[in-house]
Amino acid sequence: MTEKFLSKQNYLPLVLSVAVSILMVVLLYFQGRFWWCKLGDYAIYVNEAWNSSHTSQHFLDPYTFTHILHGVLFFWLAGLIFPKLSAAWKFFIAISVEAAWEVLENTNYVIDKYRENTASLDYFGDSILNCVGDLFACAIGFWIALKLGWWKSLIFFLLVEILLLLWIRDGLLLNILMLIYPLDSVKNWQMS
Repeated sequence: MTEKFLSKQNYLPLVLSVAVSILMVVLLYFQGRFWWCKLGDYAIYVNEAWNSSHTSQHFLDPYTFTHILHGVLFFWLAGLIFPKLSAAWKFFIAISVEAAWEVLENTNYVIDKYRENTASLDYFGDSILNCVGDLFACAIGFWIALKLGWWKSLIFFLLVEILLLLWIRDGLLLNILMLIYPLDSVKNWQMS
């Protein structure tokens, strides 16, 4: 499957995926995002998820795993909506949606929503390199789903969600819920 994915006929969607990634970086730069942790800590990974000035500022953090799940989810959705497209074009769609989310997520409106509705009280947006890490994680999630297929990737998705709930008291589904329909009981549990 990988050889087919990297074939000559898939050159255009893969090049467009790189172009979308570069466009995301440019847009984030013009939004005023920092390149890296504004506190000057240049660690690649931080293990902090809550109330930290380092969360979403480094290339990788615990929320990287939610972006892997984005890739799995986008693989499923692209397959449902565009069943006849090649895997490379579905990958381009997934990368485009993830890049658009990274730009939207770093608008003042969404940052304020995170602060109001979730336990991320100190969240002030992502660094540009964290967004690149999130995009990379999405690509990995897409590849995992491509390799595992629908049912095995569903099991993978659920296992990662459970791990995140136990580890950081958050996950992709809970994050979506809290952004759309915040629950004080969940917020209190996350902060305890």
